[in-house]
Amino acid sequence: MGHRHRDRRSATGPSPSPSLSSPRAQRWYDRLRKPGFTPPAPVFALTWPTIQAAQAYSGYSLLRAPPSPERTTALVFWGANQIGVAGWSEGFFRLRAPGWAALGSAALGGSAVGHVGAARQVAIRAAVAGLPLAAWVGLATLLAEEVWRRNDTPAA
Repeated sequence: MGHRHRDRRSATGPSPSPSLSSPRAQRWYDRLRKPGFTPPAPVFALTWPTIQAAQAYSGYSLLRAPPSPERTTALVFWGANQIGVAGWSEGFFRLRAPGWAALGSAALGGSAVGHVGAARQVAIRAAVAGLPLAAWVGLATLLAEEVWRRNDTPAA
């Protein structure tokens, strides 16, 4: 049987945020040529829990709003964002495909902005809580594109 790494898990299970949970992924990431505007590791460690808390609050606020077509649209965008975050991590860290991660990040950015716009029609606090993801994904798109451009990594 092959060597298996242990995932770092929170009290609620595996983290859905982008992570370097395996030593192998960490070594790969450390060797990449990254742009000078790459945030230091502590920024990532502080940012993702904040984004996740804001996303949870946004979803909660939308679920508490009266049912409407606008609420449904905002919740669809919210759900797409949750899937997009997990998918980005999969593409970048597990598949080591920064090209696909850059495209996925751009799509996630569109979904995050769509969520903010749709949530604004339902609950302003839900929209405001969606802003951290939208802002961070803009940076993540630039980072992934630069990593792809600077390194000999496949698109997929």
